[in-house]
Amino acid sequence: MFKKVIGLFFILALALAACGPVATPVVEEPATSEPTESPAEATEAPATELSPDIEAKLVIYDYGDTNDEAIRREAIARFNEKYPNVEVELKFNTITTWAEYLQQLGTQVAGGDAPDIVHLATEGVKMAVDNELAIPLDEYIASSPDGQALLDDVAPAMIDSLSADGKLYFLPAAWNNMMIHYNTKVFEEAGIERPSDDWTWDDFIAIAQQLTKDTDGDGKTDKWGFAMPYYFFGVTPWLYSNGTAAMNPELTESNLSDLAVIETVQFLQDIVYEYKVAPDPFNTDPNASSTLFASGDFAMAGGGHWPIQFYMANDFSDYDVLPWPQNKEKATVFGADGYGIYPGSENKELAFALMLELVSEETLAETVSAGVAIPARRSVAESPGFLAEPKNAQLFYGSLDYAKPVTAPPEYAEMSTIFMRWLDKVMADEMSAEDAMKGADEELKALLAK
Repeated sequence: MFKKVIGLFFILALALAACGPVATPVVEEPATSEPTESPAEATEAPATELSPDIEAKLVIYDYGDTNDEAIRREAIARFNEKYPNVEVELKFNTITTWAEYLQQLGTQVAGGDAPDIVHLATEGVKMAVDNELAIPLDEYIASSPDGQALLDDVAPAMIDSLSADGKLYFLPAAWNNMMIHYNTKVFEEAGIERPSDDWTWDDFIAIAQQLTKDTDGDGKTDKWGFAMPYYFFGVTPWLYSNGTAAMNPELTESNLSDLAVIETVQFLQDIVYEYKVAPDPFNTDPNASSTLFASGDFAMAGGGHWPIQFYMANDFSDYDVLPWPQNKEKATVFGADGYGIYPGSENKELAFALMLELVSEETLAETVSAGVAIPARRSVAESPGFLAEPKNAQLFYGSLDYAKPVTAPPEYAEMSTIFMRWLDKVMADEMSAEDAMKGADEELKALLAK
């Protein structure tokens, strides 16, 4: 198994994720032996209850920002109230790209320092399953009332996004989507009413044009209609709302030569060059559009629930959310994250118990006050605390009625990098949408053929 992991992560280290470059360290061949327990044997459900006096050590491989880390440590503290003799080491990564996170995990596993618990999102599920980085959790859940209660409180679409071949590999913790955030004060001052939830691309452009202005008369735009999110997850809802995607539904073939993909890419270029309602979107920071929106100089931006933490930090409250505008269909993208058990863990039952605390109602309620992800549990996402802000906060969880999971093949890092690199050429006005997507299609097909 380690050889498979090394090969995969060496490739990922060469790739770029949607928002920036990744370093390329050399990965050494591991000196340790492969775990003696097979993934199939690792799925056996716990036979007895854990003793509160159990002594052990658990290692969690995790990611996020400082708010996320604080929430995890509070969950670990609650876990240690039940199991005071269990040492929990949180290996927390503040990352900017998926390739970076996956490469670091691969290096750790290859060096014989594998964790007990792995935190991954939809983008990494198929890769993790293919490379035996997680075990099925179905039998653990079947024998756990708390585990069953969790799944009863989570939308099926989210569970499916963390599953493979009909088996659940990661306990759902949180998720995010893409919505349109709009400045309520700017809309009100311009006399523009909130669009309907079924608004269209044409409606979006018309409103953005009204709100793009040169307010000081110097010949340069200083108030923009839209701050474009410029990373693969951020541009995916434009594809989905135009009835297309980067790959086929089975995630086995490129779909980048589809006319609807080309039309979508052309529309993205037109937002900047023809309609002139957004500035050049190039920025290596995936949160750039959110911070620009919070400045008040942009009437609209694209983002999920996570930008709210930036609004809170800047005392910005003049905002609300709308569904993504539709062209051929109402659609947006979502990605979930969850916790899985590494096959080589010597304390799987204990790891599962800690994972239940990491996705408990108390833990997920803390994400609400931090303004980060959307809680996986419907009960928390429909709580007064979550719905308090913005006015239409119920649209976040409601989007699962029409949202689709992010296109996430095992080659996610490479695939998303290919798409964004060729999109760069279009957004730089160096290549037509048709020629760029032809080049991207050929490159992705070659990747998938390996």
